[in-house]
Amino acid sequence: MMRTSIKLAIILVLALLNAELILSNGELFPRAFVNFLFPKDLNLVRVRALDEVNRGKDVKILDFIGLVTRHGYPAEEHNVITEDGYNLKIHRIPDSPLSNNKKNKKVVFLQHGIISSSDSWVLFGPGKDLVFLLADQGYDVWLGNVRGSTYSRSHVKMSPRNKDFWQFSYHEVGTIDLPNMIDYVLTYTGQGTLSYIGHSMGTTVLFVLLSTRPEYNAKISLGICLAPIAFWNEVPPVINTFIAQIPILMEFFDKNEVYEVTPLESRSIATRKLLCAEYAKTQAFCIAILFMLAGSDPLQINTTALPEILTYYPTSTSVLTIYHFYQNIVTRDFRSYDYKYSIYGHLTSKRYELEKITTPLALIYGTNDVLATRSVNIYFYLNFNILCCIE
Repeated sequence: MMRTSIKLAIILVLALLNAELILSNGELFPRAFVNFLFPKDLNLVRVRALDEVNRGKDVKILDFIGLVTRHGYPAEEHNVITEDGYNLKIHRIPDSPLSNNKKNKKVVFLQHGIISSSDSWVLFGPGKDLVFLLADQGYDVWLGNVRGSTYSRSHVKMSPRNKDFWQFSYHEVGTIDLPNMIDYVLTYTGQGTLSYIGHSMGTTVLFVLLSTRPEYNAKISLGICLAPIAFWNEVPPVINTFIAQIPILMEFFDKNEVYEVTPLESRSIATRKLLCAEYAKTQAFCIAILFMLAGSDPLQINTTALPEILTYYPTSTSVLTIYHFYQNIVTRDFRSYDYKYSIYGHLTSKRYELEKITTPLALIYGTNDVLATRSVNIYFYLNFNILCCIE
């Protein structure tokens, strides 16, 4: 029954995407509805423990430290300021109650994917989440948060309410955020190298860093790439369906002064929990959207935990980040963001020279992944410095 409902939901969502949507002139979506979908005031309060939650109009959720310490693990929050003024928060799990290794710990740095944050690594708890397993094995675990994500919505001069704050794509994340976070971790721990684990866009920005700033190949001893995203030699039909709507969406975003997508805020959390609850008739639509974006695997979906997951995911990213991926997909290439593309209709940006990557990389992908497909991973494995490719 669940599989049938999901299939019907997918068909309906695809039909809506293929429909002729009139997004101009604000006739279909009034300003109040646009503000509801893309709010600039998030009204979200994070707390360290649930007993801090008092009645009030704002939704209150556990922050990263609260999510970790509730299981008896230590957690820390560190601040990094980039040279262009973004305030990034990075998190750390320095130890585990199950580990006897207290000195000379090897450092592992984990980087989340698009519309995500460090929270996504710690939602299921010890024995299940990778970061807890790493801490149990004696690693010093660090987790990054890129500019614009829920923990890094701050700047020394600009406000996230302003357009200028969101003038970045994953290029700036790879060339500025990532090296700043890595340097901070290495300096703080006194280590010379670290191991890197990235998921989805967390792998994309690693490829950007190692190809544009090759000196960082010496600082990363191993890169483990989960669902790696770089090349688009093969684009599944469902992705093409989304891609066909991007120019319309970009026009809509521009006219309505929308600079970020999927912000994590109180009303969206309440809506997600209502529509995606385990026994809600609308949960099939929530699952259908996840399957279209990440690949279908009904046996792996935890319908009970889905509302909790959607409390923390998705979270903010810039419109330009989405458009950067769009440029790469339509050109079937891996290049830096091209600000002239929408004007001239062709790319004048620079191709990322992945030949410069010398850090050993391990690619890990799923058979049903609609983004990191098997053929793309094999192409990557055969043409670049890849240690192994695991399906």
